Amino acid sequence: MDNGSLAYKCPSCGAPLPYSAESQDFHCIYCGSHFTKEQLDGPLHEASQEVSEAEREFYEQDGTDERKVTFGNENMLYTCPGCGAAVFTDSELSASSLCVYCHSPVVLAGRLTGDFRPDRIVPFKKTREDAEKQFNEWIAPKKFFVAKGFGSKDSLEKMQGIYIPFWLADCTVNGKITADCSKTISSSRQGDYIITKVAKSKAVRDGNLKFRGVPADASSKADDALMDSIEPFDYSQLIDFDMSYLSGHSALRYDVTREMSDQRIGMRVSQAAEEEIMKDIKGYSTVSVTSKDIRVSDLSYKQAMMPMWFMTFRYKDRPYYFAMNGQTGKFGGEIPVNKVRIALVSFGIPLIIAVILSFILAFLGAGA
Repeated sequence: MDNGSLAYKCPSCGAPLPYSAESQDFHCIYCGSHFTKEQLDGPLHEASQEVSEAEREFYEQDGTDERKVTFGNENMLYTCPGCGAAVFTDSELSASSLCVYCHSPVVLAGRLTGDFRPDRIVPFKKTREDAEKQFNEWIAPKKFFVAKGFGSKDSLEKMQGIYIPFWLADCTVNGKITADCSKTISSSRQGDYIITKVAKSKAVRDGNLKFRGVPADASSKADDALMDSIEPFDYSQLIDFDMSYLSGHSALRYDVTREMSDQRIGMRVSQAAEEEIMKDIKGYSTVSVTSKDIRVSDLSYKQAMMPMWFMTFRYKDRPYYFAMNGQTGKFGGEIPVNKVRIALVSFGIPLIIAVILSFILAFLGAGA
């Protein structure tokens, strides 16, 4: 264990011990033993202390140290604590991996130290089987419009459970909105004219709102729109971060800093604050905003690991990416559509209805 890698072992048989989303504990698939986090606190603490010292020594070594092999700027070889084999990571941002020889889930503890260590984590609640089942349920109502052959097991290229780093922002938003408003008082007909009386006024609204836990994914590998589509997360299930929960799943460390997230968080809370303030302007026929001043202050962050299931399907040589919230099961992604059926619904059916109606009207006209 000379390079900051850590593999959790079953106290009963010594086999790899991953965290189980199904049983919500640590489950040995070899001897069938189950262990709670509390039961493993002693062994896990000792292992974590050992790897902390090892990783410190490892990263103090010269970059040419034979224990640390880097390929370009992306890839690195670690040593599996279980069998001593080389563990290859496909990115310098990976925080966990899997030994292809002994199949031990290997946590690359050295990747999540110091400022990179998360504050909180939501452990996986959904299994791989859950993800497959819920994907089929999610796509079933859309099947008529989905391109033929898409979504089959043959087209599934990759499926992976992974923890994505998120920034959870707390802040205060002060907003002031001014709008021109109008309301119809009365409307009456006088000869060939309709006389409408309209009352006009100016509305000014001030608001002071506090936001807690506004999420923004902290990995450049995660598509922002895709991540937004599978929100929200249930923060009541956030717990203190512990590396043991990464065992059995992949994980990334952040490469989008707090400062880089400021603009995105600012846009999200400003839009939410504006919508909330505008709710107080009511009772008018029209509302036209003439000025607004939205300011964000007291911005602070916590880092949390959120569970995701990612699926990659290939259709006509193009990859399609889907994500499922590993806590709630909410899905998001782009689906290739059957253009013929879309055209049929958009134009064909209305045309058929119009033709049928014309025949009915012609028949009724002839009967008269």
